[in-house]
Amino acid sequence: MTAAQAAHPAAPGRRNAVVYLTGLGFSVVGSSAMSLVAGIWVKTLTGSSSAAALVSVCIYAPSLLGPLGGLIADRVRQRRLLIAVNIAAAAMTATLLLVSSRTWIWLIYVVMLGYGCSLVMTDPAETALFTRMFTPELRARTNGVRLALQEGGRLVSPLLGAAVFTAVGGGVVGVIDAVTFVAAAGATALLTIPDDLQPRPSSHQITWRAQIAAGVRHLWRTPGLRQATIIAVAPIVVSGMLVAAQYSMVTDGLHRSPSFIGVLASLLGAGSVIASLASGKLVTRFGERAVLTAGAVNFVVATALSGTGVLPLALVAALLAGFALPWCLLGIECLGQRLSDIGLQGRVAAAIGLLAFGPQPVTQAIGAALITRLSYHAVYGSVAVIIALVLAATAWPLTRRRRRPVAGDPRPASTENPADRREPGPSTPDVRGEPGAECGARSEER
Repeated sequence: MTAAQAAHPAAPGRRNAVVYLTGLGFSVVGSSAMSLVAGIWVKTLTGSSSAAALVSVCIYAPSLLGPLGGLIADRVRQRRLLIAVNIAAAAMTATLLLVSSRTWIWLIYVVMLGYGCSLVMTDPAETALFTRMFTPELRARTNGVRLALQEGGRLVSPLLGAAVFTAVGGGVVGVIDAVTFVAAAGATALLTIPDDLQPRPSSHQITWRAQIAAGVRHLWRTPGLRQATIIAVAPIVVSGMLVAAQYSMVTDGLHRSPSFIGVLASLLGAGSVIASLASGKLVTRFGERAVLTAGAVNFVVATALSGTGVLPLALVAALLAGFALPWCLLGIECLGQRLSDIGLQGRVAAAIGLLAFGPQPVTQAIGAALITRLSYHAVYGSVAVIIALVLAATAWPLTRRRRRPVAGDPRPASTENPADRREPGPSTPDVRGEPGAECGARSEER
């Protein structure tokens, strides 16, 4: 038995996975429903689309504080943090029962801002907790199921939330959301976390600024991780350029009403669920880089097919696009977990989230400007070419990297990442394990 296996016993790991995913299922249902209902609620009370759009701003604006959330997740006990955040979120959403007229709209904004802040705290904390609770193989599978639940919740929960809002009002939806947060907190309290795997304070005197930026710095300074991050993040970033172009593609190319985007979104969601469920086994079998590269290739193919404006190809493209972003995200998350010290997990996860989703407002604005001057064919084609060039540029150094042999050294050239050779310290358990144990490690360093 390796040190990693001793630190992560299988039976408690499986139990933790079941408990965690059960709590997540409740939370996803409530949160996805509330995110949509809040915008509908504001629109109903004010009649203003711009006022309704501010709900999304409140939810996503705190994502800019992601690195700070990652630092907090690395410096405290993650289970206690998750319980406290879920209880606080439950208390906030329950206050929506007070909203009875447009004079209370400010409370909806405050609650949605608080919800956005809770995401900044919980996402890196959950990622860091995964590294402590699960074996590499179970971690990859749980990451996939987690994303599948989130994608499935985005498909089903908004419809349920809208139905409940129409029937009994937004306050009841807020109460339901509060109950799901309490359920998530209860599930988190039942998790079994070994005491020797709890985070420990750093013995080095490091400035707060350096600690907050440590996640981004680690992604950049780890060669294999840096290139993989570029491959995985680039499709997510430039996908924002297609938000405006998709309307032109549907109306001008497919000659359908804008509501047909709902059909494409359903196919994309179905693809995302399938891809998420399959990603755990794929990562274990082929490795993280293979999966995230396949996601980027899928994105290129799907984008090119969508740009044709041909209905059958657009339907296929929507399904393919559902595979692209989950594989990119799951691949880089699993690789980041494997190549990062246990005390750095939260900040690395937060850095990945910031790099992937932080530029979205900018790329969406660029896409909105481009579609006023270019055809949707040109926008889709340009985006496909950009990612194809990124793949080509990052694949070349990966295929060329070899360890330069030392004179008299009989060992063959190696492509081992220096990050994988680090010695375990007192706060960093040895997570190397046996060959091939780490999320498909046997195929990762070719």
